[in-house]
Amino acid sequence: MNTDEIYDFDAKFYDYVRVQMAMQPALKEDEIEEKYNQMMKSWLNAPAQWLDGVKPVDYFKRYSEPKDLVKLLNEYMQRDIGLPEPLYTRIVEVGEPCAAQLTRIAGDIDKPEKLRATAIALLRDMGSRQPMELFIDMVCECREMNELCELACDSLREMDADLSDRLLQRYESAAPYARTMILDIVAHGPGRAKAYDLLVEGLRRDTEQRGLYAGLLAEVGNEAAIEPLREAEKLTDLNYLDYLEIRSAIEMLGGEPGEPREFNGDPTYEAMRNL
Repeated sequence: MNTDEIYDFDAKFYDYVRVQMAMQPALKEDEIEEKYNQMMKSWLNAPAQWLDGVKPVDYFKRYSEPKDLVKLLNEYMQRDIGLPEPLYTRIVEVGEPCAAQLTRIAGDIDKPEKLRATAIALLRDMGSRQPMELFIDMVCECREMNELCELACDSLREMDADLSDRLLQRYESAAPYARTMILDIVAHGPGRAKAYDLLVEGLRRDTEQRGLYAGLLAEVGNEAAIEPLREAEKLTDLNYLDYLEIRSAIEMLGGEPGEPREFNGDPTYEAMRNL
């Protein structure tokens, strides 16, 4: 593989869009948005002269070796050229053979964050379990909002595996932000019942994230949560968004929320009331 094969697909597509727009000058903005996906599909599936007659959608199908695909990924990132959707799709199609190299990239703190984030997203979309241990460490060691940790959390949440015991063993030693991600993953997994007590505790203790804990309690699905949720619904220091989440959780669990309250002075409440 040589670097002459690095084409800016985004630039070529935008050139195509400009030509299409020039041919239809009467199109309104909402009509342009409606046609965007149609234009993308047409462009991807039309033989391209700049690819020697190959359709953009098919161009990267010539590559099957993980080393070549990962090299292409690195080249696009190093040159700061948008990663072509067909290349992303091809890496996901090849799948597990690419997972080891992508896992190494995802865990390499010396790599650019954008490259690491793309590697994590690819691993998630191909459904690989190879990075499971790495992702568990990233989540449990996270101390503040971080895109890479959030992506790792999303990936673990989507894995069809019971990670509850392994995650909850690290709950006490985790930072507050990591604790919410741990509970999020567990509440969405096969071992969700094990998160119940910690979620009720969080609902009562963490005044800044009551809505989050309410939503996760609804996800766990234990009707016993209705009573602590009703207690939270009556709190006088609630903000309006958390109040709505709590009422929604009560309803999702089969309960009846209390009489609606007013939240005069709450910015969200005032904005919604004036719609």
